[in-house]
Amino acid sequence: MSVFAGIKPPEILLETSSKYNKSIKVLKVGDVLKLSVNNFIQSFSKNSKSAHRLCWGQAVDLIKKESSDVPVDKILVLGMGGGTMQHMLREQFPEAHIVSVEIDPVMVDIAREYFDIEDLDNHEIVVEDALRFVVEPQEHGFEKQSFDVIVVDTVLGDEFPDLGKSGNFLAAVKQLLVPGGLILFNRMYLDEHQESANTFVEYVENFFEGVDTHVVAGHTNSDNILIYGRS
Repeated sequence: MSVFAGIKPPEILLETSSKYNKSIKVLKVGDVLKLSVNNFIQSFSKNSKSAHRLCWGQAVDLIKKESSDVPVDKILVLGMGGGTMQHMLREQFPEAHIVSVEIDPVMVDIAREYFDIEDLDNHEIVVEDALRFVVEPQEHGFEKQSFDVIVVDTVLGDEFPDLGKSGNFLAAVKQLLVPGGLILFNRMYLDEHQESANTFVEYVENFFEGVDTHVVAGHTNSDNILIYGRS
């Protein structure tokens, strides 16, 4: 008997595309939903235990550790997907106001229909390009030094958008943080991504203080590097 006997393939609940993502699937594995974008898993449903061990859970644990002696009242997350990060942030920071910026309205609809994003209290979704949001925050009712923590989790499948490499973007993000506020970037760290990610770390050091990294070993296609520092 094969070792794979009895293992069911994922059930595809939704298969679609958007202006920004050519392949979007919502998969059901047991009682857990997964969001696959261009064949990379970007989100898990909030009942997933493995998500806590992977980049989302480790990122939130790192934010909690780095913010243990300071209040966290406002958190900005650039990139939402299905909202795995947002659900975990809510668990750890129940009183914080969370703002999520997502460029793809199809992703927002999926997060609402399949990933319970509407269950989050004190959570605001802005459908906007991340670069435009950080450069013109006043267009959405925000001012400079509005956030205690900013998470940059902008990915298109396994690609890190060019905005994350832009000096204008990093300077604008820094201005949105309170003095001493925490910035965290989540990036893919497979072999083919490591050179550009390591170069990006050096670039971030030009804008933020005390920059450090934490490599997250995931499944075969989901190794990540968390890059963090302070304004």
